[in-house]
Amino acid sequence: MLAEKTYILCILSILQKYSDADHILTIKDILNKMKLLYGVELDRRTVYRNIDLLIDFGYDISTYEENNTGYYLRERDFEPSELHMLADAVLTADCIPERHGKNLIRKLQQLGSVHQTASLDRLIRVKTNKKEPNKQIFLTIELLDEAIRLKRQVEFNYIKYDTNLKKVPRRKEKYVVSPYALYWNNNQYYLISNIQPYKDLCHFRLDRIENISIKDSPSLPAPKGIDVYEYASNALFMFGGETETYTIQCDNSIINDVVDRFGDDIIIIDSDDETFTAVVKATTLGMRLWAIHYIEKCKVIEPEWLVNEVVEAIKKAMKNYSISP
Repeated sequence: MLAEKTYILCILSILQKYSDADHILTIKDILNKMKLLYGVELDRRTVYRNIDLLIDFGYDISTYEENNTGYYLRERDFEPSELHMLADAVLTADCIPERHGKNLIRKLQQLGSVHQTASLDRLIRVKTNKKEPNKQIFLTIELLDEAIRLKRQVEFNYIKYDTNLKKVPRRKEKYVVSPYALYWNNNQYYLISNIQPYKDLCHFRLDRIENISIKDSPSLPAPKGIDVYEYASNALFMFGGETETYTIQCDNSIINDVVDRFGDDIIIIDSDDETFTAVVKATTLGMRLWAIHYIEKCKVIEPEWLVNEVVEAIKKAMKNYSISP
């Protein structure tokens, strides 16, 4: 039998789970749910008193005096649209195992009423057909958060696929890195870090990190003059290298792609009915990949080294397809 002091928590739980502006609970509804869910029979005065206490404590509850119907929890931490967006992101994130993703969606459902989050049931039933996930990823996140907070180095195996599609360590010895931040990019979660003897930043996909542990050795300071998050935002496809400035001439049809990838702070220095010329910032390896990916719609103007590398890539591609230059 529940103690009388717990009734207020039961009533709050009922309001959180079953009430919203479109589903107002009468006093009779609340009394019935108290009996059905908790086996407790209350009188109306007890419900009135506990709702008043919840309001005094700061809960935004609409009352009968306001709506002439009953009671509902008016304000929540998340809007239904926000919960739906978060659930979609969880479902489609490649690095989150399907079972864990569906458990996370169920937890998100608890942040709204059953009526507001009923549409998320559909997502829980979706089969994503994700590749075999790294089941250690949530432990990896916890340990990396702790290592970053303590400013300690971590060591781990970094996994790749062999030609038999089996997961194998990229090298025999473990990686030892100084972790600085976690960053979401291209639907994947990355660790931004430094690995000696190199002086610049590097990154690792969290779903490819296994057998991680925190070392006693302190992390090395991040390279001077480098903002970790600015670096990550400029790392196209999460390929590293120095951040440089590039001038590109693109077909007008890919303006949205350019803004999506480089942000809306790009500088357009020329345009006509067919093309536009823009100045963008990105890491060297990432920009090389991007330029080749959009080779039909984009021409690199500067710097010269990237122009030369794109030309060489075109020559190699022609050779692969037995086409004479």
